[in-house]
Amino acid sequence: MQKNAEEHAMHGFDPGWRDVIEHVRSQVAWLVGSRTTNIAFVQNTSGGLSIAANGIDWRDGDNLVIPAQEFPSNYYPWLNLESEGVELRKVAAGPGHASIDDISAAIDSRTRLVTVSAVQYSNGYRYDLSALGQLCSERGVLLVVDGTQAVGALGIDVGACGIDFLAVSSHKWMLGPPGIGFVHFSDRALASIRPSVVGWLSVADPFAFDYQLDLAQSAKRFEPGTENVIGTVGLGGTISLLQEFGLGWVEDRVLRLTDYVCQEVSTRGFRVHSPRIGDKGSGIVIFSKSDVDPQTLQARLSAAGVKCAVRAGGIRFSPHYYNTDAEMNRMLELL
Repeated sequence: MQKNAEEHAMHGFDPGWRDVIEHVRSQVAWLVGSRTTNIAFVQNTSGGLSIAANGIDWRDGDNLVIPAQEFPSNYYPWLNLESEGVELRKVAAGPGHASIDDISAAIDSRTRLVTVSAVQYSNGYRYDLSALGQLCSERGVLLVVDGTQAVGALGIDVGACGIDFLAVSSHKWMLGPPGIGFVHFSDRALASIRPSVVGWLSVADPFAFDYQLDLAQSAKRFEPGTENVIGTVGLGGTISLLQEFGLGWVEDRVLRLTDYVCQEVSTRGFRVHSPRIGDKGSGIVIFSKSDVDPQTLQARLSAAGVKCAVRAGGIRFSPHYYNTDAEMNRMLELL
């Protein structure tokens, strides 16, 4: 990123940077099991999900199905559609997630899509995306997934899971810079979602300057203007680390660290809010104690150098593959 910024300062824009961007596009496709033609770069998750929300040919009376407690990035873009007569069918998510049976029951002939976060920010619940993908395929609706709390820590294969649209920001588990992310389109999503914002780079031949809106056949039609070259380079760098270590190793390490934290905080009298049974666990752990104020605890842990947040009335702790056992034990000592 620094080298790119220095080159820009000294020499201006280099068209060769677009070759670098295409290399990163191939890295993203590898990361989620997609193809380069089906990947578009975006600024963030909200912008990515808005592509889907604003690009579908909605009709008055259509609906979409969404768990009631989604992160706002995967809620507000859909809520914005109510003025167009689109109904949000909010599925009860009392335990921090909606059941697949309840999601299925909410789908009818006017449902256009189901949208969920791969991992719930509020408790770390990990959805069975394969089951949701199969359900959506059988019912003829799109599956839209916010992958920001999963991709980079947990493996997601969009083809195997049947995900039609995946939006990811790079600044979370991807460990990338802010202001860059990506979306994946399945072939049927690419065919049914139109760009709501277009620009000179949206067309098949941007340098023709022929004033014809001949949109690119690939997902690049959703990249309207000047690229975030520095951010994209940074994203490519962090994916290179994942390629070096292996996605399986990263997921195993994240789950091992969080399993250890759950076990140890439980022995200290804390209640773990995050599901850990079977394949429902993720890199997010939330725990609390009835006689401990989470805000006070978070402030004291942060002052001691432990990065954590307060969510759902508890401490949210999210170790990654670079964390060590010694760091976990240090946190537990401070706790």
